[in-house]
Amino acid sequence: MMVRRRSLHRLAEELYYALEEDGYFDDAPVRAPRSAPRRTQTARQRTLRIPRSSTKKKRKVSAYQKEFGRQLKKLKRAHPRTPVTKLMKRAHAATKRARRGM
Repeated sequence: MMVRRRSLHRLAEELYYALEEDGYFDDAPVRAPRSAPRRTQTARQRTLRIPRSSTKKKRKVSAYQKEFGRQLKKLKRAHPRTPVTKLMKRAHAATKRARRGM
């Protein structure tokens, strides 16, 4: 038994006509999917009433932290390839030494 091959184009055309006869392509009114619930007017007003500061308050840097930064920079310049974690340990010790003298 020999199977007759149809071209893909011809098969697609036949499928299209069959679907068209069944009314698959009719322009029926389609309902839009429900969106998320809308926020009420009062909720919108509540969010607008929250006071917003125009500038963020700067935190005061402690004297220890300033000295620590200086010591760490000094160590980084002297030992650029050493891991920062090790340098921090050394900077902490150096800072304690430097601040003890004050």
